[in-house]
Amino acid sequence: MTLLYVVFMRENSRAKGVLQKVIGQCNAFSKIFSNVYLYISRDNEAVLYSIAGETMKEVETFKYSKCSSFNPKTKMKHLNGYFWYQAFLNYLKKVISSYQIDILYHRNSLPVNKLIRIMGDKKLIKILELPTYPYGNEIKGLSEKIQYAVFWKNGQQKMIDLANIVVTIPGAKDLKVDKKFVLISNGIQVENIKMKNSHTKKDSFTLLSVANVAFWHGYDRVLRGLYNYYSSSPKTKVYYNCVGDGPELNNLRKLAKELELEEYVTFYGTKVGNELDEIINTSDVAIGSLGFHRSGLKMGSTLKVREYCARGIPFIIAYDDPDFPESFPFIFKVPQDDSPVDISKIIRWYEELSTKQPDFSMQMRKYAEHNLSWDAKMRPVIDRIKEQNLKNFTM
Repeated sequence: MTLLYVVFMRENSRAKGVLQKVIGQCNAFSKIFSNVYLYISRDNEAVLYSIAGETMKEVETFKYSKCSSFNPKTKMKHLNGYFWYQAFLNYLKKVISSYQIDILYHRNSLPVNKLIRIMGDKKLIKILELPTYPYGNEIKGLSEKIQYAVFWKNGQQKMIDLANIVVTIPGAKDLKVDKKFVLISNGIQVENIKMKNSHTKKDSFTLLSVANVAFWHGYDRVLRGLYNYYSSSPKTKVYYNCVGDGPELNNLRKLAKELELEEYVTFYGTKVGNELDEIINTSDVAIGSLGFHRSGLKMGSTLKVREYCARGIPFIIAYDDPDFPESFPFIFKVPQDDSPVDISKIIRWYEELSTKQPDFSMQMRKYAEHNLSWDAKMRPVIDRIKEQNLKNFTM
């Protein structure tokens, strides 16, 4: 069987975590199905890759017209984005026909009529991935809520109705969904993630976050926690390495300046490869999302904390994660509210962990290898595809 994974995003987007997830899922599929393709966008063209394990081979590109190419400088961004997206979908129809696709795996994007018609093809096994469900809780601004109501809500439901299988990461423990849903959690390609260097004793303590920063990351809680910490005249210096860009970054910069924390907080912007490794190697504890409650979510399955686990760096979160049991000793959970993070408690927790389990980095790595790989995460989806294929064959 031939599977086509479709994701409408720029291949060179800053959302590196999403791209890594997509490639990891494709790798897992390629170990099961005879042919696996990835269809994704660039600025001026769409590209089709053939996936075989760790190998990605560019098969074909599809040039957009000038008016349909991505243009970040235009004043009419919404109109430009619409034409860009429509061109992407035009070539998608050609790919499905030319490469005799059996299974269409589509990561959620704007449900316009053209996409809905493609999802209505009864010859295909159609899989829709919703990154988070229910999704509407993540939308806060009035304009965003209006856009969701007008452009997303009804169309998304049509997509769900047309799909044979819906894959999603639940936002609550008691989530009730239709039987066509398959609930998963995020995975990682453990073998591609470098372990953190062994921790050494030092006079200071360093926190780390790596994200495309949004309001639900809640990193303002860390800054306010640092302010409270330094207000008590502590002996240990604590620093915070904030890596990444994002819509909330300017607000964090302003808050750090307002709280007079500029000596202790470094905003690095986007870092990858060796530069990122060096920053991680100088850090003691990483920070996951601390503001999921702002989106009405109590559970999460973020890629970043899985990467922290594979690197062997303990981390902080403020939600329940289905992949990490309550007994998992390498997570420090803070309350699901907007209270400042208690920095002193985190230092004491880390010191106790280092004393009782000095090999914690290796323990975390082994846990990631056995529990967090994409092969393990996509197994329920693959099993459901096989069931659906048998159902189609017997109809």
